[in-house]
Amino acid sequence: MKKVWKGFAAAVSAAAIAATGFIGATSASAAPVGTGNITLTGTVAGDQYKGYRLLNVTGIKGTSVAYEVNDKYEAVLKTALGLTGDDVTDKQIIDGIKDLSTNDTTTNTDSQNVRAFAAKVNAAIVAGSIEADLTQTATGASLAFTDIPRGYYLFNQTVNGDPDANTDSSFIVDTALDTDTSIAVKNGTVTLVKKLQDNDTSNGQTANQWIDGADYNIGDNVPFQLTGTLPKNLTSFDTFKYVFHDTLSTGLTRNNDLKVFVSNAGVETEVTTSFTVTPGEDGAFTVGIDDLLSLNTETQTLVTKDTIVYVRYTAKLNNNAVIGSNGNPNTAKLEFSNNSNHDGTGETDFTPEDKVTVFTYQVDVEKTFDVGAPADNDLPKFTLYKKNAAGAYVEYTNDKEPNAEKTVVKADGKYTINWAGLDAGEYKLVETHVPAGYSKAADVEFTITADHDIESDDPKLNNLGAGDAFTGTASTGSVATKIENKSGNELPSTGGMGTTILYAAGAVIVLLAGIGLAVTLRRRQA
Repeated sequence: MKKVWKGFAAAVSAAAIAATGFIGATSASAAPVGTGNITLTGTVAGDQYKGYRLLNVTGIKGTSVAYEVNDKYEAVLKTALGLTGDDVTDKQIIDGIKDLSTNDTTTNTDSQNVRAFAAKVNAAIVAGSIEADLTQTATGASLAFTDIPRGYYLFNQTVNGDPDANTDSSFIVDTALDTDTSIAVKNGTVTLVKKLQDNDTSNGQTANQWIDGADYNIGDNVPFQLTGTLPKNLTSFDTFKYVFHDTLSTGLTRNNDLKVFVSNAGVETEVTTSFTVTPGEDGAFTVGIDDLLSLNTETQTLVTKDTIVYVRYTAKLNNNAVIGSNGNPNTAKLEFSNNSNHDGTGETDFTPEDKVTVFTYQVDVEKTFDVGAPADNDLPKFTLYKKNAAGAYVEYTNDKEPNAEKTVVKADGKYTINWAGLDAGEYKLVETHVPAGYSKAADVEFTITADHDIESDDPKLNNLGAGDAFTGTASTGSVATKIENKSGNELPSTGGMGTTILYAAGAVIVLLAGIGLAVTLRRRQA
């Protein structure tokens, strides 16, 4: 192709497509140039970048640079710039690229026009299966392209070494005036954290702390929070899809109180109405927005790369709750736009799932009798009490156990009673109906203590107990004990103390009668 001399006052180096710009200059003559080096920093092992030399540098004199269009990309560049016809010259293409920056009215630090141009070029390269001029894979925190022909390059990340943490990165760089160019890659980081709160501090957490494992009574409302971050190269996107995917176990029912906030420097703004909540199957639902950047207006910027997005809601621990170490797990992940070469809707990726778990327990009592057994229509009754915040014992009920007083159940020769869906805390069992012929059992005070993880990728119930008289089993979530009824006082019978007393009394009477008879006989003899 015919060479066109066009000067650019400085080499352009950018950490993202939108940070690229052009400055024009003129040149009467130029000397041929050699090669240059481009080093990418901030990469991770496995990142692969491909380079496409859109324009060749044919000479440099001072700050003036001579360019020509690389034949390989002529059709691509004409399409991306909207130039038509067979008589389009190199000068028109190069001037069109230069004007992308000078005509850009964006107030961002990145260039919106150049970003859009690069996205179109990349899409056309992919569609045309055009092979890259350069290909390198990073083995660590930097990646060097050495001794490469000078030119105006589009670099595109084709393999992400850490897709769970990074969004894909692309940028344009001009190697014309600098032999060595260093680019800090804006690969971005999107993270999702799911947490919940506990209603006590028995596992060492502080009040209202967001943690990974908690225990509750069935019927309690459990607070949940999803926290999402944004990529460092957010301004490289024209739109940015952002969707939370949440799944509750069958033991939890989401309440209608979900809210969404964006937080900037600790200042929260509610944006719930801008998000769509979509219920799914088996406890799944999504909370999302097609373009998070649409929250920004001419008068207010709510979303930047440093913005944190919060989703908060409560869910009731219901009667289907699993009791014991399996608990009631809940997972969430975040879907987000991942490729800034598209407009934000072309490709999405997901963060890893994050898991939290809600635990609940039960108390199991085996009723025993030291002698015999009560009549089937006269079985013992017990009432369960729980100590409240004021330190007083009050009758305990929950959605699964509507009655604090329950009757012992006889089955397979055993007498048992239990209450399910209990939280950790202080309790008391009181026998409130005593079978005929037995004495009332002593009140039993106990404290359910549960050692469960509060910071873990997979929270576990490690240990469960309720004191020396109880056996705690973490797998079943049970604290179990035995309570005995003793028979009442023995009654008098013919072989017992009653006859002894009668025999003794009879002996005394006989003795007194004998003494009286002897005295009478002596008096007569005298």
